[in-house]
Amino acid sequence: MQKKAISIIAGIIAVAIIAAATSFYIVQKPDDEIKTQWIVSGPFAISKPQYKLGENVFMTVNNLKPNEIGNIWIVTPQNKTFVMIPFNGTSKDHFNYYFKPDISKGLGISTTDELVGKWQVIFDLVKYDPLSFEITNQTIIGFIPGEETQIERLMNPINKTG
Repeated sequence: MQKKAISIIAGIIAVAIIAAATSFYIVQKPDDEIKTQWIVSGPFAISKPQYKLGENVFMTVNNLKPNEIGNIWIVTPQNKTFVMIPFNGTSKDHFNYYFKPDISKGLGISTTDELVGKWQVIFDLVKYDPLSFEITNQTIIGFIPGEETQIERLMNPINKTG
């Protein structure tokens, strides 16, 4: 009888812990995850109009026509090309792409001040309006400008000469 009572109490405690953890997660969920507002131009879309420093910008391309071939130019507030992404509707009609605006010696971006502001997503060789998004002067927790993330370190080749 005592073992049965302990089992029932343990079950009730487990259910209470799961319920508390679930409600805590829902309450702590950032507004950004709840309120996604896609910015769209033809088959191209950016997940929201505003990002904090250190956040990944997520872009999706869907339903490219076979004759739609060109490049996507991501341009900083200082009109510097941050990245260029080729696309070809003949070989692939959809893809996802993400990037994290960050300082870059190679691109001549030396401070986070150069990242803050209105960015442009421009398409060449197709007739779609550019997209834009803003990087705010707010930083996500744990972001250190210019520091590689753990996954980026794993993706880079290991220097075996030293």
